[in-house]
Amino acid sequence: MSEIPNWNLDQLYVEDSDKINTDLEALDERGEKFARWRDKLKEGLPTSDEFRQMVTELEDLTKLAHHLSGYAALYFAQNTQNQKALALMARVDEKMADLGNELLFFEIWWKELDEDKAAELMKGMSDYRYWLERTRAYRPHTLAESQEKVINLKNITGHDALIALYDSITNRYRYKTEGLPGEDGREVTRDELMVHVRSAEAGVRAAAYQELYRVYGQDGPILGQIYQTAVRDWRIENIRLRNYVAPAAVRHKANDLRPETVESLLKVAKTNAPLFGEFFRLKAATLGLGKLRRYDIYAPLLADESVVNFDDGVKEVMGAFDKFSPRFKELAENIVKEDRFSARPAAGKQGGAFCYSMLPGETPWVLMTYNGRRQDLFTMAHELGHGIHSQLAARHNTFEFHATLPLAETASTFGEMLLADRIMGQLENKRARANMLFHLLDDAYATVCRQAFFAMFEITAHEMVEKGATVDELADAYMLNLSDQFGDAVEISDEFRWEWVSIPHIFHTPFYVYAYTFGQLLVYSLWRQYQKDGDDFVPRLTGLLSKGGSAPPELIVEESGLGPLDESFWQGGFDVIADLLAELKKTLD
Repeated sequence: MSEIPNWNLDQLYVEDSDKINTDLEALDERGEKFARWRDKLKEGLPTSDEFRQMVTELEDLTKLAHHLSGYAALYFAQNTQNQKALALMARVDEKMADLGNELLFFEIWWKELDEDKAAELMKGMSDYRYWLERTRAYRPHTLAESQEKVINLKNITGHDALIALYDSITNRYRYKTEGLPGEDGREVTRDELMVHVRSAEAGVRAAAYQELYRVYGQDGPILGQIYQTAVRDWRIENIRLRNYVAPAAVRHKANDLRPETVESLLKVAKTNAPLFGEFFRLKAATLGLGKLRRYDIYAPLLADESVVNFDDGVKEVMGAFDKFSPRFKELAENIVKEDRFSARPAAGKQGGAFCYSMLPGETPWVLMTYNGRRQDLFTMAHELGHGIHSQLAARHNTFEFHATLPLAETASTFGEMLLADRIMGQLENKRARANMLFHLLDDAYATVCRQAFFAMFEITAHEMVEKGATVDELADAYMLNLSDQFGDAVEISDEFRWEWVSIPHIFHTPFYVYAYTFGQLLVYSLWRQYQKDGDDFVPRLTGLLSKGGSAPPELIVEESGLGPLDESFWQGGFDVIADLLAELKKTLD
């Protein structure tokens, strides 16, 4: 395998550099300067020019803050056991909390300003209008300045520290590999272990899952307690203090989605769960299994032990982007060429994968672990898709260039579809094509159905914790959730009762996960349009992605010509999944 790259964080700060201290001091100075506006606001309404100056100063200050906090997060992610990284992240988190408190007066003043006065000031601020409107939308959930400051400070040693503890515990885990091919009994990271859940050998798949949940299960009660505490913290702040009507309503507000839109999404996902049951029965029959086990969900039709070296993997992904749009390929290549791509396996490295888009106009950073398997190519296409998205949205200000979570998965999942289409075009053997269709339907389950049921579990779990549920009772509820997903199509072993404590998103960002379901079903609709319109579709998708987070997601989707986000829209996405299943059946005949 060709050399797998690591990123070069020296582009941000050299480790232990005085520049970090200098910038932290500069942040203090800018914060103190901005705080002088407090007295000005007490004197009366600022002029339009003064208001723009305030917002510009705030954005410049925010850019520096994002630069520092971004570096701390990336430094920690490359080795979560690095004590220097942990110390820097704690220091930066505390600094950001102090800064947030110092700047809080502006946010509260803006939220409390009379409608007519706010409208007058926004007349000359079209480039910041959506952010300003979104800020005012939180008025019913904003507390007094003194209370907001207490919350900011307590989060440093409270919720944020708790989640950092979860990360530190779980990223230390190492897994035994006795009986797993090619591992020689060595201990491996989670990402390295999970390669084996897509093995063609049933015993290998089972062994990998059993080892994963053996390790998580040992700490299940502790990790469950961390989750319970995080849920209580969420409820105390958001339900009791901020007066949200339900725990998930906080995420809907952040995503700028109507609750009924999300309710329709989850309803249609639950209604269509039997579609995946049909797929799982077909997979069991094709693999010669009486019944699919949960271990077998991602089993391939054909054994694929080939290892794709990194350079060839990059060529495949870039080729897929290039066929759609040379601009997409160019933006993806920026990330690799500029040493902002961390793909090398390493002990202590944060598990999973992400794209970190720090500031508009700056090339994003991508982290994944490349083991040379086909799934790694799809992970690469996914994360580089995120990077394409943020670069296309670079024309927006710092407050509006990040897409909201539901739209944040658009380019990433579309990138996976482009790669799948490229690979399918290279396959002539019917069995190989069927194998790829299995892969696409596996991913449809993982991204659409599985994530929707995670969200449903979170809703249940938050209610249960409020009523005093134990960790074991939460685990029992998760097993019921799995039963609802799979019905009688899949056999579920008891160790999967600890799967929920292994899902970082439900700890880090409650109710994040429905964004994956939203994004994938949206992409299926977009893909159908691309198949119909060909190259004429490229400007439409580019335009959608270029909006970043500058408008409500539902408006952006409607302006793309896909119609309102109602049950019929979501069902359209499932119709594409049904078409894939029909194509698979035809290919297998």
